[in-house]
Amino acid sequence: TERTGDSGIGKAIFTKNCATCHIFKGEGKTVGPNLNGMSVHPKAELLTHILDPNRSVEANYRQYTVLTVDGVVISGLLAAESLTTIEVIDAQGKRHTILREDIEELIASRKSAMPEGFEQSINNEGFVNLLEYLTEHEQFIPLGLEKAANTVSTHGMFSRRDNKHERLILPKWGTIRFNGIPFNLIDPQGTTVNNVVMLNGPNGPFAPQMPKSVSIRSRTSAKGIHMLSGVAGWASQKPSQGKACLIVRLKYADGKAEEHSLVDGQHFADYIGTFDVPKSQLAFRAADGGQLRYLSIRPKRDEVIETIELVKPDHHTAPLVVAMTLEVPGSYVDAKTHETD
Repeated sequence: TERTGDSGIGKAIFTKNCATCHIFKGEGKTVGPNLNGMSVHPKAELLTHILDPNRSVEANYRQYTVLTVDGVVISGLLAAESLTTIEVIDAQGKRHTILREDIEELIASRKSAMPEGFEQSINNEGFVNLLEYLTEHEQFIPLGLEKAANTVSTHGMFSRRDNKHERLILPKWGTIRFNGIPFNLIDPQGTTVNNVVMLNGPNGPFAPQMPKSVSIRSRTSAKGIHMLSGVAGWASQKPSQGKACLIVRLKYADGKAEEHSLVDGQHFADYIGTFDVPKSQLAFRAADGGQLRYLSIRPKRDEVIETIELVKPDHHTAPLVVAMTLEVPGSYVDAKTHETD
């Protein structure tokens, strides 16, 4: 992990060995975890997860094994389920829809669906090159929000799960671009995977159960933090001089911190329609008439940001954050941005 590899060769190794299950820099499939944002992780940490995929396994990436009444065995990720069927994605990325009445046995493993023994197919030099590719910094680093996401946006989010007007269904999931900036939108896989961060609010049955803060790893310096967010339940439907409804707290590696307050009626608007406010802009229209907005934050320091905390102050809204991307310092052409003050 201390050696410098060839990222070009590493890309070829990724395409051959990893792209059937993982997406990275727009290439691959979203069977396993999205690897965009991996460049903020140390090489040693990545290598540990590659060699020992069972060390820490999120529930939605555990392996399931299905035995059908015809004696067919199918193993993979449980992608979706209904009262009558389940859908399993195998290691080659193929989707299998199986009727529940055809299932003899369904076993959920505590192990990862990622196969063990990866080191047997790639030599040491290959790992050096693969790690170089995965940790190579570009202008933009989409952050992985999988561990922070706590809500599924494709069913009702605020008062009733069956309320279609409370959903946020976007034109596509996965890697998308807005203003030339790449973002990673977590695929909810129907209504089975948490794909957005909702913060605590006082209204309805669900928002009061949400956390008042979440933490997202950064581990790099940034000249811009770009967000697909700017919407909330019970937010303003017109410009107003409201109060802060979300605080973005940057915690630097040297122990110092700074806060950026995002204000209801200035940065944030209600999700349920295309209501405009001056300090964010419409990014995408949702299928049921709602919206997702874009805004950006400029850190005041050039130092390494260890973590980014999303903190909910005392306010009646329930803010949503769908995706975040870091813009790293360097001699790049600045993207078009809609910055906070």
